[in-house]
Order: sequence, then C-alpha cells, then structure tokens
Amino acid sequence: MQKFNTKIIELKNQKKVTIRQAEINDAEKLLNSIKIYVPESEYVPKLKQEIKLTIEEEKDWINSFLINENSLLLVAEYDNEIIGNIDLNGNRRKIMEHTAVIGMGMLKEWRNSGLGTALLQLAIEWAKENTILELLWLQVYTENKLGLGLYRKMGFEENGIIKNFFKKDEKYFDNLTMTRIVK
Repeated sequence: MQKFNTKIIELKNQKKVTIRQAEINDAEKLLNSIKIYVPESEYVPKLKQEIKLTIEEEKDWINSFLINENSLLLVAEYDNEIIGNIDLNGNRRKIMEHTAVIGMGMLKEWRNSGLGTALLQLAIEWAKENTILELLWLQVYTENKLGLGLYRKMGFEENGIIKNFFKKDEKYFDNLTMTRIVK
C-alpha cells in the first residue's frame, strides 16, 4: 500500500537524496544501516549487541508500518544505499491511536547535512494529512543539542524531563519528551 509519494531532495552538501516509503525488500539494507549508525551515535539508547533482529523480523517490522494506517516508515537513499530513516509509530490502542512516536537515525557522515530536517518535515507533512494522527511525540537526550535545535525548529515543545533516564558507561543522561500537535 502506497502511503507516501517519493521525494528527491538536495541537501546542504549538494547531494540529491531519495526519500521514500520503506518496502519489505529494504529489510536487509535498512538493518545494515541501523547496525552502522546505532553504535556511531551518542544519542540512540541502544547498544550494538542489542540489535538482534533477523532479516525476517526486520521484514515484519517494516510490514507493521505498511499495514497500520497511523504509522509510516521512510528511508533516505543515496547511491542505492539506505543512509537514514524516520518512523512514525502510531499507537495501536484505540484511546491513543491519534498519537505516534518518532524515531530517526542516519549514518554519521550525513548528520548536519539537512537530512534530519528533510526527513522530519516530510513525516510531519504526512502526519498532517493522515486522518487519524493529531499528536507526534519523541524522546531526546537533553545533551543532544543538534537534535533539540531541530525539534524546536520543527515546532516541537518540551513536555517534561526524566532525570538520569539513560545510563551509559557509568554516566547518566536526562530524557526530554517533546510533542507537536499536527491537527
């Protein structure tokens, strides 16, 4: 089921990137990309050894975004490789189905290129047109200044901090929840 029309965008580095809806046959490439960018990131709360999905499980994960009307998974491609992705994971509970949590990641060399802005902008535009979604939310490390700047620029508001929520290498990090109304 096609929910999103493919876009080609030019980034700050003058490279043209294709942003499109993820498909089942992207499973291996997407999983490989995630296995690279998660350990590279200071702000994804997952360790490399915790990425245990098989390609079949990744296919099921992608399919969940295809079949649920309040969910979307986009991938960014350059030179036939997946360089990043964003997902809007719509809540399955009826009383909260108007909400979706955002997850986003990209390869290190594509950070600060405008890719995050493009992915988030396209996801928000899609959410505005979605008949179910009214509220997007995300969680971010309070130390993630680039991420915080992006989310604020895109209209997200701070809703609360959980102190010492993340612990990595015996250091604690605070978790900030941010929301954006789309209707």
